[in-house]
Amino acid sequence: MSNIDTSDKTFLASGKTKTIYQLNKDDQHVLIVSNSAITAGDGAKKDILPNKDIYSNTTTCNVFKVFQCAGIKTHFVKQEQNNSFIAKKCSMIPLEVIVRRLATGSYLKRNTQVKEGTRFNPCLIEFTFKDDVQHDPLVTEQDILEMNLKIGGVSITSKVLSQIRHIANQAFEALEKAWQSVDVVLVDFKVEFGVTSTGEIILADVVDNDSWRIWPHGDKNQMKDKQVYRNIPLTGSTEGGEQKVNTLSQEQVKKIEENYAWVANQSAKLAEYASTHSNNTPTSSRLNVNNNNNTINSPHSSQQNITTSATTTSQSTSPIVGIIMGSQSDWETMKLAANTLTTLAVPFETRIVSAHRTPDRLFEYAKSAKSRGLKIIIAGAGGAAHLPGMVAALTPLPVFGVPVQSRTLSGVDSLLSIVQMPAGIPVGTVAIGAAGATNAALLAAAALAPWYPTIETNLDIYRKKQTDAVAECPVDGGAPTHQPTVHDSVSTFSSLLSAANSNNNNNNNNTVVTPLPQHIHPIITQQQQQNNQLVSPIRSQSPLPSGNGSNISSDKTPMSSFILSTTRPSALVLPPNSVIGILGGGQLARMIAIAAAQLGYKTHIFCPENDPSASHVSTFYTKANYNNYSALDTFAKQVNVVTYEFENIMVEPVEYLTKKLAVFPDPKILKTCQDRVMEKSFIQSLDIPTAKFEPIDSIESLREAVQKIGYPSILKSNTMGYDGKGQIKLSDDIDLEKAWKKVTSEVNVSQAILEQYIEFESEASIIVARGLDNTEVCFPLVTNKHRNHILRQTIAPAQLPEYVHKDAKEIATKIAKSIGLVGVLAVELFVVRDTATDTYKLLVNELAPRPHNSGHWTIEGCVTSQFEQLVRCVCGLPLGSVDFMRSISEKEYLKQNLQPIVMTNLLGNEVDQWEKQLSTKGSHLHIYAKGDARDGRKMGHFTLIPSEDK
Repeated sequence: MSNIDTSDKTFLASGKTKTIYQLNKDDQHVLIVSNSAITAGDGAKKDILPNKDIYSNTTTCNVFKVFQCAGIKTHFVKQEQNNSFIAKKCSMIPLEVIVRRLATGSYLKRNTQVKEGTRFNPCLIEFTFKDDVQHDPLVTEQDILEMNLKIGGVSITSKVLSQIRHIANQAFEALEKAWQSVDVVLVDFKVEFGVTSTGEIILADVVDNDSWRIWPHGDKNQMKDKQVYRNIPLTGSTEGGEQKVNTLSQEQVKKIEENYAWVANQSAKLAEYASTHSNNTPTSSRLNVNNNNNTINSPHSSQQNITTSATTTSQSTSPIVGIIMGSQSDWETMKLAANTLTTLAVPFETRIVSAHRTPDRLFEYAKSAKSRGLKIIIAGAGGAAHLPGMVAALTPLPVFGVPVQSRTLSGVDSLLSIVQMPAGIPVGTVAIGAAGATNAALLAAAALAPWYPTIETNLDIYRKKQTDAVAECPVDGGAPTHQPTVHDSVSTFSSLLSAANSNNNNNNNNTVVTPLPQHIHPIITQQQQQNNQLVSPIRSQSPLPSGNGSNISSDKTPMSSFILSTTRPSALVLPPNSVIGILGGGQLARMIAIAAAQLGYKTHIFCPENDPSASHVSTFYTKANYNNYSALDTFAKQVNVVTYEFENIMVEPVEYLTKKLAVFPDPKILKTCQDRVMEKSFIQSLDIPTAKFEPIDSIESLREAVQKIGYPSILKSNTMGYDGKGQIKLSDDIDLEKAWKKVTSEVNVSQAILEQYIEFESEASIIVARGLDNTEVCFPLVTNKHRNHILRQTIAPAQLPEYVHKDAKEIATKIAKSIGLVGVLAVELFVVRDTATDTYKLLVNELAPRPHNSGHWTIEGCVTSQFEQLVRCVCGLPLGSVDFMRSISEKEYLKQNLQPIVMTNLLGNEVDQWEKQLSTKGSHLHIYAKGDARDGRKMGHFTLIPSEDK
């Protein structure tokens, strides 16, 4: 590359810290020149840092050398001057990929319940969309796919995003290891990608001291990165959005320049470390995309993980494995096979070939597969999964069938369709869903390994990494501290409509580990367990008849623990003695656990608190942060289904669990209910009325919204608000700027919502329950009374006309159906009275996809409590009666003018009234055992049931 002429160049583009020039005599390369600007706050402030252009360029060049030594394909060619380097020309994908090892910075602002320094293993990967006007907003993979991006002729598909994640993670791990060699912790970093003229996805842009957080010796106080500059407060005003220039004192300039110089010097050590720990084999994480045949070839992967051989050059030119599926929806499962083949450097192609809708395409594909060089076919299909069998009948190549999870029978129908082949037409069938897709790829690689030395080597490395990942001893921050082992519940089928638990007395599946006694320290070695005889050979008695049959997915793929009901063939059932996992450990989880125990289920509480209320009554308890993915993996293996007790939990861990087992309600519902703007927009889309509202993201947008909504109005945080926190009533004499700061700072958010103030007569709520078989019931409408925004009393039923009760039920069931609810959902309502007509109408205020405080009265007041109803929903049981305990309907209760049931919360020191409540006739007391009785804290409740003589 020494003959590239950089003198003849034309300006191409410019950013905040660099300028890019087109090299006129070589249109395949560009010159990237750094400048000495340093900016923060989306350019709100800017300074010139002496020699930063040299420091940044030096750091970038050395970092790209680290990547190249790790076999990661980048646009970097060579350093040109001390402030510039030559790079391959590419079309930049407008996405920034953020890879996080430790929780800090903006992540903590969005997830206030997470402690700083929480470790992500594997790394947490997020995307932002490059848009200066919108301040580079965070986007989900689904958001990106809906943009239909096409960059450099390459469509940004789910497949491409998966590869980008993979390469970004490899780059982070390579750089993390290099920084570790000089005792520096790489906390997080951001990278960008481009598309070359040949359709290659490569790591591009710059990676310098502005791109990461680094903590020498793991000490945040010694940080050397750009965050030091960000942390310097911006003095003075920036009215009109004007940029503040030259914000630093001479002393501050000197300090930051020293940091950048130190990093540049250390980066040379990183490159040296990488070169001495690499055999310099020219490998890469190369992604060739051919949109015409929907093929991805990944002949090489990171040198740290995969080795390559010059003897297998044929692998880089044509696929040897075909991955086919029946529809686009199957890709969510089958991409795991693609990812595994990518990791093992096995060239492959992917096609949609439906056995039923495109039989001609299927015939052509199967007949031509061998002549086109394919050696193995992996076929995934769901429901009436005929694709693998039909392909196997048309080709002599080995076919591995992957049963894709179906809605109707959760993949059991797919499995049986694939596995039951006539003699002479073999299909190698694997497990349902994610595990099956991964294993099919591993089986394909194992079959190819004897003829492809590269694949054989890569497979050995892959298996060694699996072995190395299993720690010999427990460590703090890894596995949770209070972790009993629960045997997996394995369902068996004696016929399609009869079901039973396996009762094999010849193995150890009948041994369960008892939960650790409270007086024993939670960190106990295996030998100590044996000495203390904690392991007891207790037989797990199945409530269902035993039968012989095929084990169905003993790993915890979604719904794999459910069995077909013998009495309700339209529904799946989780048999008693199974374990319900509950995210959260408060009073709602406590009451769920009590209800579950009454039906014969065990419960496993997962929460970060010490001595949570629910742990006193649950079977098992894991103390871990919600984003501790290692702990979540263990938790998922020990439970059969998961639910959650509050809606302010992070969505990402809940979504993560759905890849492993069934989670109800679906996290999509959780995500909707966490975002007030999204929630109200959804409700209005169903033609259900709410208060008028406007989304708010700045003081300027608040002023504009007030003009539309008017006074009085309510300003609320868009997320995270509860019990009155994060909201304030606005009147025409209030200081909007102070109100904005109060709401956003109180719950640490940057988005809000302005709602019309509703003059309601009362507040009400109704709870709807919906089961796996789509049946639903509504508890009676109740009236709620609040004190300081905290629920004080619930009166059941609401003393309102019968038509209002009917309207509430229609609203609740419409929402439950539209949102695809499985579980219970509370709908909070405003009851508005029209004095002119003396009629009432209902406005929806909020939704809560979990048991609700206003439903506590159902424990004694209804035939089935809201907590038992949730257990019934998530376990596939028939829903219980919502009649009052007097065995009369809500309608009859209202007609007879009976005294209402009243539930009262015990807030703070009111819990000291426990003795009085116990002595009151008709009073049912619940104390949550939560420790300190702080003002406004819900410490318990009592429900007063009226006497029979009225």
